Amino acid sequence: MHPQGVVIISLKGKILTENCFVEIIEKVESKLDSGKKKFLLDLDGVSHMNSSGLNILLRLFTKIRTKGGELIMINPSKVVNQLFIISKLNTVFKIGANKEEALKQLIAQEA
Repeated sequence: MHPQGVVIISLKGKILTENCFVEIIEKVESKLDSGKKKFLLDLDGVSHMNSSGLNILLRLFTKIRTKGGELIMINPSKVVNQLFIISKLNTVFKIGANKEEALKQLIAQEA
């Protein structure tokens, strides 16, 4: 189990089509249904992302927020971070510097 019930999901490779991430979306929905509210999305292994990839992340973010949850993304590559800035999603998503800081933020919300 992760600290304080935080669900940690690590993404790898290229996020280009929704088909590749059906399992991730289903996992998040399942965790939300079981009462989990805190998610950490580790983007360290993501080498490339396009608008479809951004759409997938936005859908995950919306699903989690709609259920009263919180999502923090960590370790975006320079390419992915640039995409967040260009699309202005860096003002929507919470992007943490690293795993430890993001976990502190998620756990502190309970206090």
